[in-house]
Amino acid sequence: MTTEELRDLAREEGLECLAVIDARAAPEEEEVFRQWLSQERHGTMAWLERHAPVRYRPQELLPGCRSMISVGFNYYQPLPPEPEQPAGRVARYAWGRDYHKELGKRLRRLVRALQDRFPGDRFRSWTDATPLAERYYAELSGLGFTGRNNLLIHRRFGSWFFLGEILSTASLAEHRPRQEEGCSSRAACPHRCSRCIDSCPTRALIGPHRLDASRCISYLTIEYRGVIAPDLADSLGNWVFGCDLCQDCCPLNGGVPSTRAEGFLRHRSGSFLALADLLSLREEDLLSRFAGSPLMRAGRTRLVRNACIAAANSGDFELLPLVRALREDADQVVAAQAEQAVARLEERRDGAP
Repeated sequence: MTTEELRDLAREEGLECLAVIDARAAPEEEEVFRQWLSQERHGTMAWLERHAPVRYRPQELLPGCRSMISVGFNYYQPLPPEPEQPAGRVARYAWGRDYHKELGKRLRRLVRALQDRFPGDRFRSWTDATPLAERYYAELSGLGFTGRNNLLIHRRFGSWFFLGEILSTASLAEHRPRQEEGCSSRAACPHRCSRCIDSCPTRALIGPHRLDASRCISYLTIEYRGVIAPDLADSLGNWVFGCDLCQDCCPLNGGVPSTRAEGFLRHRSGSFLALADLLSLREEDLLSRFAGSPLMRAGRTRLVRNACIAAANSGDFELLPLVRALREDADQVVAAQAEQAVARLEERRDGAP
């Protein structure tokens, strides 16, 4: 199979960029990652530590693996105007269908096409659902470069794209994108630019290419299961699921074309969620409201907890009755966060900053 034939198959699935490299272990990168773990920058994401032994060893994930295909899938959409009523903001990647499903189905179809052409070989695909160090291998393949915000940046799509990988026992010819398609070996952030670092209200970006995930708004709103401390809660603003701040401010993210993926354009949650609706969310309503959306990962507990924080940060006292009622919620995390939010709203009502 020629590289052009492989690219044509990927294009048929709407996969805008593709690269192929030989699968190889990366012991030096593994050591850097283990040092990051030892500093406990990963917060409560224990699976990162559990999966560390295979993160940079593709042959552990597919014995006999010889080739790795990395693909990129644009998800960018422009931000609509913020509604007049108090609303919680959702990160762009979560507006529509869950990307594991949307990109996953395209990867599976690509794998089937490859399997037909290489019947004696094995293929395995995934997107963000395996221990593999996706960003590292995508950068190694030439799909982009890692920005100071720790996100992979593509020449055309900025950081607004998902990564997917296919491992194979087949020996495929290496293909690295040309400079106009991905990046050059010298690609980098603008000289002395620190917009992403300066934009992070929780100071999760502790320096260029240095992330304390335990302070990241995406981690706090999605992965962290406990009560969020007041100092961090005050910095969350109106984010209720994920965060785009370090992407919105990036000068390399301008002029990105909108996604053409129907699954992303048909919004399950949308960009903003009315806080009054979230504060009233019941467990039995979750599936009908967010089925097929990434927001299902947070579940009712974290969505309502985050809405309590956003309500407190909004300073909208009309939300007080709803937040007060949640102090009696059966979920202890929701009840405790509501107690904190009520106190903050009452402080603001009484004139505290």
